[in-house]
Amino acid sequence: MEKQQRTISITSTKSSPEIAVANLDPLLQSINDVNDDITYFDRKSSIFYHPANIINDENDEENIDSNQKFHSCTKCFCYIKRFSGILYSLIAALLFTCSNFIITQLNVVLLDVFLIRFIIQGLISYVYITYKDYHVFPSNINNLLMFSRSFMAAMGSVCFYLGLELLPLPELSTLRYTQVIWTALLVLIIFRERITLPIIIASILTLIGVICVAQPTVLFTKSKPINETLQISLKNDNQRLKGIFVAIFCAFSISAGIVLNKKLLEQKVRQSVIMFHFILTTTFMLIITQTYYWVFSKTNHRKFNIKEIYLTENFIYATILATLQLIPMVLTQKSIKREHPSIVTVVQASEILFSLILQNIFLAKKSNGLAIIGSILVLTSIFILGGHKLWLDRQNRTHQPIKL
Repeated sequence: MEKQQRTISITSTKSSPEIAVANLDPLLQSINDVNDDITYFDRKSSIFYHPANIINDENDEENIDSNQKFHSCTKCFCYIKRFSGILYSLIAALLFTCSNFIITQLNVVLLDVFLIRFIIQGLISYVYITYKDYHVFPSNINNLLMFSRSFMAAMGSVCFYLGLELLPLPELSTLRYTQVIWTALLVLIIFRERITLPIIIASILTLIGVICVAQPTVLFTKSKPINETLQISLKNDNQRLKGIFVAIFCAFSISAGIVLNKKLLEQKVRQSVIMFHFILTTTFMLIITQTYYWVFSKTNHRKFNIKEIYLTENFIYATILATLQLIPMVLTQKSIKREHPSIVTVVQASEILFSLILQNIFLAKKSNGLAIIGSILVLTSIFILGGHKLWLDRQNRTHQPIKL
């Protein structure tokens, strides 16, 4: 009986990283494998973990003060270790948001910046796969499924970078994180899971939140600056409408990529191979997009000049920051090895709060009340879904990782 229970626990341990990776945003996924050896802490979740009380030696009264200091340091270290997954995820969200915020203020062509970043990331991914002696195009995969997943995830990434030019970062982050709801709904449809009350409540809150962020003129009247002409007003409204559409499509594409990623993981495809195909597809998509932008686009009023566009301080700074976003990816991977994936998802949604704080501190254009309410509603829906998933997993104790 004990042997059977241990077998169940070990099997569920191997599926745990798959669940964690499947819940992650493709923008933040790492190139680690689900089949690689991964070390887990022996706990269910840091939030529900209760450490044992430290008992002082009553016979050693002379060293009470030194022991108390030592135990205080030990207790502090234990708390840091206990919440290390949440701390890693929180730092990753902060770094990712700050880097995107700074890049948007540098007045550069963002897709050119991220094209260089993906080329660098692709080289790193290829070196990793070669080092591990994996096959880039394994024979046991469904090529159509792999292409579909890579294409949808790449579309989500490109739409996110386009959205950075069209929308303020808080609104873009809010609309992008509706992907949590889209993913839950797609899983219900594709895997025919039973709809639950938390999903219904979260979906309603997300819908209201999106409406508050989008603020359609049919429902809301907007106050416009006195010196703003009708032509400028229409141009701003069109750009905002386009940005909202791009952001929602970004969220839906990412959700579709996550669901297809789960299908590939069920076929025992290595996550690093899936990630390499995603990077490759995104790179080609960015090349096609930027070729059209510089050669055929009528809305582009810039002339293609390598010296004036690429060999500038702002472009170099933006490229360095975009490349340094690989650090949040590594931190996110560390967090999912230490914490429950639902908690990681909720903590990552703090990007919405960070972007709101940055905009309202450093920019002249502040977020209005409705946009803030919409962001709070979307955050609430993510908390509801994450908490519900955590509660369901706590009901099924066999999913918890153990030390092997």
